This record gives sequence, structure tokens and C-alpha cells, in this order.
Amino acid sequence: MYFIGLDIGTTGCKAAVFDETGACFGRCYEEFDIICRAPGWAEQSPAVMWDAVTHVLKESVAQAKAAGMRAEEVRALSTSVLGEEVMPVDGDYRPLRDAILGMDYRADEETKLLTGAVPAQRIYDITGFPPHPMGSLPTILWMRRHEPELIPRTYKYVTFTEYVMKRLGAREGVVDHPQAGRTMAFDIERKCWSDELLRAAGLDRSLFCETAEPGRVVGNLSQEAAAELGLTEAVALVAGGQDQTCAALGAGLIDESIGMDSHGTIEGIGVMSSKKITDERALAAGVSCYAYTIPGRYFLMSSSQVGGLLLKWFKNNFSLAEEQEARRTGRNVYDVMTERAPEGPSGVMVLPHFIGSGPPWNDLDSRGAIVGLTIDSTRHDVVKAIMDSLTYEFKINMLYYEDMGFRFKDIRVVGGASKSPRWMQLKADILNRPVSTLREKDAACLGAAMIAMCSMGAYPSCEQAVRACVKVDRVYRPDPAWTGAYEAAYRKYTHLYDSLKEFNHIKIPGGTV
Repeated sequence: MYFIGLDIGTTGCKAAVFDETGACFGRCYEEFDIICRAPGWAEQSPAVMWDAVTHVLKESVAQAKAAGMRAEEVRALSTSVLGEEVMPVDGDYRPLRDAILGMDYRADEETKLLTGAVPAQRIYDITGFPPHPMGSLPTILWMRRHEPELIPRTYKYVTFTEYVMKRLGAREGVVDHPQAGRTMAFDIERKCWSDELLRAAGLDRSLFCETAEPGRVVGNLSQEAAAELGLTEAVALVAGGQDQTCAALGAGLIDESIGMDSHGTIEGIGVMSSKKITDERALAAGVSCYAYTIPGRYFLMSSSQVGGLLLKWFKNNFSLAEEQEARRTGRNVYDVMTERAPEGPSGVMVLPHFIGSGPPWNDLDSRGAIVGLTIDSTRHDVVKAIMDSLTYEFKINMLYYEDMGFRFKDIRVVGGASKSPRWMQLKADILNRPVSTLREKDAACLGAAMIAMCSMGAYPSCEQAVRACVKVDRVYRPDPAWTGAYEAAYRKYTHLYDSLKEFNHIKIPGGTV
């Protein structure tokens, strides 16, 4: 039996074909660009996304066939999809505009209107989503306020989850509970859309799709999709999860002693929880709490607004020499950049708030900064400072979770950074905790595929699927030669935001400095 995990992210999508042991027989990735029509805006073309989806599915299936798989052996496909994105569609599920992404904060005023109607703590108690412009609900209100001509033509507001599953052959658009939990409109205890919040927003429940637990079969591949992908119509379409929850499952988070460092375009800490946590302290710290890929469990997440995106920004603007060397040698440009970074704490520090700060400050007006430069500083020092500072931000949130009572025996890293031994050792040294990488680097694809496995009866539970399929590849342990120096640098870093806050909040013509 074979299972397909499809992972749609902020800047690209990938697909992978696995057997029931978690061995991968084909994979493909395709990148796409974020559309920025105005400062602070971020959108994605559903047409571009769909073209990428069909390409990665076809290519990964072709690779698996070349390795001996037969089309009729593929049992199911499930999805892992970025959270918060939303777009209106008509009755035929044709998009009426590009999707607005979660990193787009244009709905700040609409968020304030919602919290004026329903107190922030109440919204948090219902949804587990700290009120924020990234939520789908305030974004929908922005669209209705600024693009009223779309209202009469709108059948549903959907994420890429419903859109892709419907195009693949699902009977109707269905959104999984983890993904619904990223809308700021879903009641995470009652597992349904919140009538209270929809009333406050002036929206009818009919504008939203049906919701489902991860693992529910929502249809089968259509004849057209099966023919295009080289599969059969017998392939079941299975409700999956939001990308962070699928990555967590693919990283083996089946108890509360394992934390996840999800280091892709953005970076965040995630942990499985047996209970809902939406108290005042968690709200103040910006902790998201929503449905996990294991029914009856919750997923807690705190994420920065940048991660690999910040290193990509630096590459695009300052690393021409490294890009040229990477092309000449066939190496990854980020490996070239990071290997040239100096050892030990950088004398330079970066405040990585280039699109505002995430938890624990949750300050949309905070801005990025590079401090500590001298005439001797080089771009390699700045690369190292970016690596250090992103890890310091993660550590601040990790220690908050430990204050809540979580005791991490292991931090498992997923995403692009997990492929860099240099960065993994740096994380272990700064966090002063063991840091692990996984045999399967595409954890979100594996997580989605394991949901499909359980749905088809390959395993009786996700926990058993994890024990069979998820394998740790390497454990990085803190180096005593560096932990003390990094701890001193970390303590210095914790004062950086407060030191720059007043300056960052000065309004000048053209924006916030």
C-alpha cells in the first residue's frame, strides 16, 4: 500500500509518496512567489498554487512508479496546508480574487472592531486564537469592506484546503479541524463554527465549509484528476491538517515531552497538549491553541513572523558572491552562507522583527534592526547574527512553555534548517538542550500521509503509525565549550526589543521606522 502526503506552504508545495513503513518512493517540490501589491500585504495566486500542486503530485507519482509502484496500489491522499489564508469562491469553486495570506496584516482595523464587539479573552476562550490581523475572520471582513462588489458572487470563503480537495474530486469543500482552528472563527471545544463570533462579524455560517476530524474520507479522486496524475479513481481523499500540526505528527509529537522547532519560512515552537490552554497568561504570550492531528488532543504553537525568510532576504540583497559560488559548485547557497559565518556568538545582533514581532511581544509595530556593527564587521557576521537571533527568539518561547509545565527531553527540528548540521549544533548550544533531526526531512508530508494510513486501516491509531514510521536521524548535544558564551549573549539579547521599542513606535511619513 502507498499513501501520498501533499504539503502546501507559504512559498512552495511538495508531495511525497510513502509506503506503510514511512519509506519514501517519490518526492517533488516546487517554489512559488508571494504577491506583494502594497507594503505589508501578502497574497498567493490560487492558479499558480494549483499548477504547482499538480506538478509535484505528477512528478512524485512518476518517481514512485519508476521505483516499482503500481497506480492501483495507492490507497489515499491527504493534505498539510498553511494556515490563515483565505479567499472567496463562487458556486463552482472558482476563486474571485487571490488568497490573502496569514503574513498579511492589512486587517488590523477589522481585528479591533471584532475585539470591540467580543472581548479578546472571550475570542481566545472560544477559538484558542489570540486576536490578530492574520486570522481569516478579520481578513474576510476587510474583503467585504473594501471589495463589496465580490459579496453577491461569493458562495464560500475557503482556505487552500477546501479548494484543492474540491478540485481533486471531493464531493464538497471540507476543512479539517486544525485548519479551521486558524481562522479565528472556530470553536475548538464544540468543534464547529462559532455562532457568537460569526454574529459579531455579520456573517452567515453558510459562507463557511463543513468541518471534519483529520482522517475522515471526504471523497475520491475525480476521473479527470486521476487521469492527469497517473492514478486511479479509487484513491481516497482524506482530511488532513494545518501544516504545523502535520509537521508535528511527522516529527513524532505523541506526548508532551517532545517539542518541535518548525524552521521554514517562519519559525515556531509547537507541542502537543492533552488539555486546552487559553488562560490570560497564554493570551498575553500569544500562544495559539487549536485541534491537533490526533483527535482529542490540542496543539500549542508560538511562532515568529520570520525564520528562513530572513536569511532569504539577506541572500537576495547581500550575498551575490555566495550565490555565484553555489551555482559554480552545485551547492546550496544557504550552506555556503552559513559555513562562512564565524564560530561563537556574533558581536552583532539582529532584532528579526522585519514584519513585526510574534510571541511573546506580539508587536505589529516592532521593526527589524542590526546592532553592534563596527568598521570591522562583515556580511558573514550579520549572517551569524541572524542565525543566533532567530534561535534566541525560539529560546524565549521555549522557556515560556517550560514555565507552563512542559518538560522537553528532546527538541525535534523540521523544515529547511534541519538539513544544516551547522545550524543544528548552534541550536543545541544556544538552547542548551538536545536537538534532533529526522530521517524523513519532509515531516509535514509524512504527517499527512500517516493520517491517510490510519484512515485506510494501515494502523489503528496515529500513535502507532508514528512509532512505526518516524525515526530520529541524528541528535545534536550542547557543546560545553560554547553554552556559557551563548547564555551570556542570550541574556543580552532579551533586552534588545525593549531597548528599541520607543524608536520603533515613532511614526514618520512613509510608515513606521
